[in-house]
Amino acid sequence: MMRKIAIPLDGSPFAERVLAHIPRFGTPDDVELLLVRVIETTRYYSYIAPDAVHIFDLTQWRQEAESYLKRVAGELRELGYRLYTTVVDGDVATSICEVASAQDADLIAMTTHGRSGLQRWIMGSVADRIIRTTQKPVYLVRPGKEVLSSGTPQRILVPLDGSRLAEAALTPALELTSRGDVELLLVQAVELPELWGEEFVSAETVAALPSLEEQEILARAYLEGIAAPLRQDGRIVRIHVETGHPATVIASMAATQSVDTIVMSTHGRSGLSRWVFGSIAEKVVRTVDCPVLLVRGGIDPNQTAETDAAEMVPGD
Repeated sequence: MMRKIAIPLDGSPFAERVLAHIPRFGTPDDVELLLVRVIETTRYYSYIAPDAVHIFDLTQWRQEAESYLKRVAGELRELGYRLYTTVVDGDVATSICEVASAQDADLIAMTTHGRSGLQRWIMGSVADRIIRTTQKPVYLVRPGKEVLSSGTPQRILVPLDGSRLAEAALTPALELTSRGDVELLLVQAVELPELWGEEFVSAETVAALPSLEEQEILARAYLEGIAAPLRQDGRIVRIHVETGHPATVIASMAATQSVDTIVMSTHGRSGLSRWVFGSIAEKVVRTVDCPVLLVRGGIDPNQTAETDAAEMVPGD
């Protein structure tokens, strides 16, 4: 259960749009929010003359950041949420990961674009580095995407490839389907050998492979094996198998099936290659319009090194 959610904010309306998605993870009685604002001093130094650095004072920026978080916290408190706020100095991505780890957050929720000081939060920068660094699940929202009025996803897509690593996405997906009439769409892509890359393809390899028809039959049987017990629990579950590159198949299904949320592992096995962020998961995040919840498959968050707790201030 995602009971504690860390939410990075940078003062921009873009970053704040993730707040509308919080009801998807529970009622105000179910979750606790950690609002995080990072002052990245090294970025500001680059815009100041060298002889002025020694008199550079962060006091005003810290006060503005604290005032901003206090305002946002007040609005969320009126909705019944329990929350804390913190302002930290340092690298944005590193600081967010450290706060989430130190405060034992269950999830980091953020937009893929925002404004942090004089720079932009963009995939390939802050969000990208957070996903590569943290052991926590990360919920990414494109700022232009409107949320459903109900606040609950109606159709959740989970890409699977037959591996335990990819199946790590099932647990958070099922948590999202536990409330309301929500449909779960399990998808597997059967890759053509030419999509694997030269390092995996040889005449001997291709000759030893099952035919595409046989691979599709195996994929359907695999997905049905996962879907059957879920249906017995009363869940609405559909399966889909398609030949093609996984990222393309996932993006196509998300668009044509009106998917509200994609929940997927950052690690898995597709053909003879690995799903890793920077490959399939990255392409999905960059391509789709709906929110994506990324889970680090096969990694125990309790094994991560402990970091010093950031000083947390109850939101006023």
